[in-house]
Amino acid sequence: MIKLKPATGTSAKPAGNTRFSTSSITRPPTIRPPTMSRCLLSVAIASSLLLVGCGDDDNERVTGYSTTVESINSLSTSEIDSFGASIGAPAADCGVAVEKVSYATKGAGGENTNATAALMLPTGDVEECQGDRPILLYAHGTTLDKSYDLTQIGTSDNSANSEASLIAANFAAQGYIVVAPNYAGYDDSDLDYHPYLIEEQQSTDMADALDSAREIIARQQRANDSDYTNIDDSGTLFISGYSQGGHVAMATARKLQQEGKSVTAIAPSSGPYALAAFGDFIFRGNVNIGATRFAPLLAEGMQKKYGNIYTSPTDIFKAEYASTQLPNMLSFQQLVDANKLPEFALFERNPVNNPTLNQLPEIDSNSFSSIIGFADDKYLIKTDFRTAYVADELQNRDNLVAGTGVLPADSPQNNLRKALKDNDLRGYIPKMPTLLCGGNQDPTVYYDLNTGSMSAILQNIDMQNPSFMLNVTVLDVDTTNIEEDSREGKSVLSLIGQASTNRWDVDTVAENVQNSFKASRQFVISRAIQQGNSPANAVLADYHGALVSTACTQATREFFEQNFNQSANPT
Repeated sequence: MIKLKPATGTSAKPAGNTRFSTSSITRPPTIRPPTMSRCLLSVAIASSLLLVGCGDDDNERVTGYSTTVESINSLSTSEIDSFGASIGAPAADCGVAVEKVSYATKGAGGENTNATAALMLPTGDVEECQGDRPILLYAHGTTLDKSYDLTQIGTSDNSANSEASLIAANFAAQGYIVVAPNYAGYDDSDLDYHPYLIEEQQSTDMADALDSAREIIARQQRANDSDYTNIDDSGTLFISGYSQGGHVAMATARKLQQEGKSVTAIAPSSGPYALAAFGDFIFRGNVNIGATRFAPLLAEGMQKKYGNIYTSPTDIFKAEYASTQLPNMLSFQQLVDANKLPEFALFERNPVNNPTLNQLPEIDSNSFSSIIGFADDKYLIKTDFRTAYVADELQNRDNLVAGTGVLPADSPQNNLRKALKDNDLRGYIPKMPTLLCGGNQDPTVYYDLNTGSMSAILQNIDMQNPSFMLNVTVLDVDTTNIEEDSREGKSVLSLIGQASTNRWDVDTVAENVQNSFKASRQFVISRAIQQGNSPANAVLADYHGALVSTACTQATREFFEQNFNQSANPT
C-alpha cells in the first residue's frame, strides 16, 4: 500500500506507523478545502447531501415518558443480501428483526422530552446470530427530514433508508445488536427542534437510548418474545457514527468514559470534532457544501442550550429565511423552491464598506466556496452578524485556523464562538481502541481541520505521555490525490500508541478500503460522463454522503471484528 512520507523534520517510521513531529503541532499544515473547476454545481449536490448523517440509572430517568417497543419488520438473509452487495457489505450471516424503541430523554435546555431508536436484532440458527452478542451504538448523520426513522429499512419514501440499510447489512446481519437513535426532534419525538451538535444533550440522548434498549431486551426476554430469547447482551459495547454522528459518537464515548462505564472500542468517522475551528474557517469564507442546511439547525440548538446566541432569528438570518423551522416535513429542495432556504449561499458576496471582512484573505476563485458560498441577494446569514463574528475571530484566534497550534482560542468573546468552543472535542483523550476515518477531499466536513487536528493532538500526547497507552488508528480512505503538493507530509494511515498491536491486518484492510473507494469514485465519474454531467461535480455530490461513508463503514466493521476482549482494555 502506498503511504506518504512523514512531515519534514520527522524520522521515517515503519510502514503503517507514521507520526507527526512536535513541530507539526506548533505549526500545523495549511488547511485547504477541495477545489473544483469554475462551473455551477448541479442541483444533484443539494439533493444528495444526506450526511450519512451504561447501565441502569432509573433514578435519573426522565419522568412523563415511558420506555416502549414496537415490532416494525423482519428481514431474511436473502433480503439483506439483495441490497447489501451493492453497498459493499459481506453476505449476511443473520436475519434482522427491526424494532422501534421509544424512550425518555432531555432537550438542549434540560426540558423533558422523548425520542425513538431503531433496535436491530440478529436472528437465525447459526452461532453468529445467537447467545452473547455485542452491541453497536450508532449515531446517524445530519438530516433536515423530521420523519427520519432508522427502522424504515427498505422504505424508499423515508430518507433514512440508505443509512439504515448500511448499518443493518454491515452490523446487525453480522451478529451485532444495533441501537441506532433517531435523536430528539425526529420521528415521533415531541421536541420541536433538534439539539444539533450539542455534545451534552446528544451524548445523553445516546446513553438514554442504550439504557432503554437494554431494558427492553431484558423485559422482552422475561416475556419470552421469540426475537429476544436466543440472544443476550454480552456487555461488549462498540460506538460508531458518521458526519454529525462522528461528533456524537465521540461525545458519547467521552461521556461514558467519564462515568466509568465500559466501552470496548469506538469508530467515529468524518465528524466535525474541531467545531470551533470549523465555524471560524467557514465564517472566514471557506463555505462547505451543505452549510445552508446546517446553520439553522445549529443556531436554534445553541440558542436553546445557552439562551444568548440571538434575541430573534432575524439577528442571524435574513428575514425571508428566519422563520424556517428545522427539522421539517418538507424536503430541502422543497424548502429552497418555497424560498424558505437558499440552496447554497451562506454569505453576501462583496459587501461594501466593510473594513472587518476586508481583512480576510481572498478565497480561491476555483474553490466551491467562492462559486457557491456567496450571493448578491439570496444568502442566509446577515452580513452584520458575520462581521461581528469575524471581528472576534480576528482578535481571538483559534490556534488551528491561525496556524499556530491545534487548540481552540483561549478567550473568544462572541457568544456563538463561545458555544462552538464548548462543544469542541479537541480535548478528548480516548482510553479505548479508536478508529478515526474520513476522506481528505471532503467538501462537507473538512478532513484536515477535524480528523487531522484530532490525529495531531493524540500523536503529540502519545509522544509526551506514552504511559497513557493510547490506541488510535487514523485512516484516510482517499489515495487518489496522494501525489499533490497539498498532501505533502500527510499520511493515509497512522497508528498511534498501541494501535500497532491490534489483532487485524491493518495494512491489508486499509488497502482494500482505499481500493474500494477508488473504484466507487471511478464509477461515479464514468456515470457522469455517460450522462453528460461534470465528473468533478458528481464526485463532490457523492463524496461525503456516499463514497466516504460506505468506505468508512467497511473499515469500521473490520476494526470492530477484532477480539478486543482479549487484546485491549475495554475501559
